[in-house]
Formats: sequence, C-alpha cells, structure tokens
Amino acid sequence: MCMITEEIWNRGLSLQEYIERMDIFQKEMQQRVNNLRITSAEFQKLREFNQVRKILVLTEDRCKDSLMNLPIIAKIVEATPTTEMKIFIRHENPELTQFFSQNGYYNIPLCWVMKADFSFCGAWVERPKSAYRILEAWKNDHPDYSIILNDNTLSDEQKKIKIKPLSDLLLDDMWNWYDTGLQSDTSREIRTILIC
Repeated sequence: MCMITEEIWNRGLSLQEYIERMDIFQKEMQQRVNNLRITSAEFQKLREFNQVRKILVLTEDRCKDSLMNLPIIAKIVEATPTTEMKIFIRHENPELTQFFSQNGYYNIPLCWVMKADFSFCGAWVERPKSAYRILEAWKNDHPDYSIILNDNTLSDEQKKIKIKPLSDLLLDDMWNWYDTGLQSDTSREIRTILIC
C-alpha cells in the first residue's frame, strides 16, 4: 500500500505551478486566488496555529468544486506560517489515486492533511457540507442539467455543447454561494482538521 512520503510530497506542485499548467478555468482560478480574502477573525485564528501541517490536494483543472475551494485552501495555508500545500493532478498520479480510493476517497478536490512526519490528520473532500443541500436544490430547479448528463444517446462532445449554458449558470451561482457563506464553511471545516 502506498503511503505519502517525503519523496512523493516533493513531486507536488505549488499553487502557481498548478495554475500555469491548467487548460480549463485557468483565468478564473487566477482571478479567485487574486481576489479572495479571508475574514480578519479567520486570519487571526490561523496566525495563532503553530503546529506543522502538510496539505496534499488531489484535483483536476476541470473541477468546479476545486475552482471554488482551492483558493480558499491556499489562503488558509498563506495565513498559517507552519502549513504547506502541494497539489497533485489526479490523472497524472495513478498511484496516489489508487491509494486514496482504497481508503474510500473518490471525489475531488481531496485535501489530505498530515503532520510534519506525514502521519494522517484528516481529509476534506469536494465541498463544504452545507454546499450539498444548495447544489441539490439548484439541480432540482434545473432538471435539464441532470437529464443532459445522463442522456446516453449523446456523445461526450454533444453533452458538452448542450450543457454549456447550464454549466455556465451553475458556475456563476457557485461563485455567489461561496461569496455569501460557503467560503466561511470551507474555511471552518479545514481549520477543524488542521487542529487534529
């Protein structure tokens, strides 16, 4: 069974290296990283945290949840002097993907939080808990989204074209959800794991 080691950790990308390699959502990711701010209360709590933590993030550039949450995680790391983050692209790291799958983690982004010696603290997956309810309500209000995704008569390219207007709308709505509360939920959930 693969374990996270210093050798594996050192193969990870910095946030900027990851952004430079993105083919999808590159401009949006850079915009979120540049513009996103955490509250002064959150910043103060993070500044006081003094234990060493390593956050391994497994993701793909096409992932909307990653677009929303990776900048939040980056700001947490930036505010916490003893925390580092490395990003791994899922399809380029099959051994990591297999390791996480064997441990029950299939979705991305996956934040695998470790202590200085790479021992496991906890994991945070995909989106904050409150976002699942909001996303489900959005899908109920836009039933065509799921219908198109599940239409086996369409090729992947046809699905992509047909779903684009709804996909763009979802991205706009997600941006608003994170600006009006989900960002704080993500931050709080990740802070809870850091203090393991």
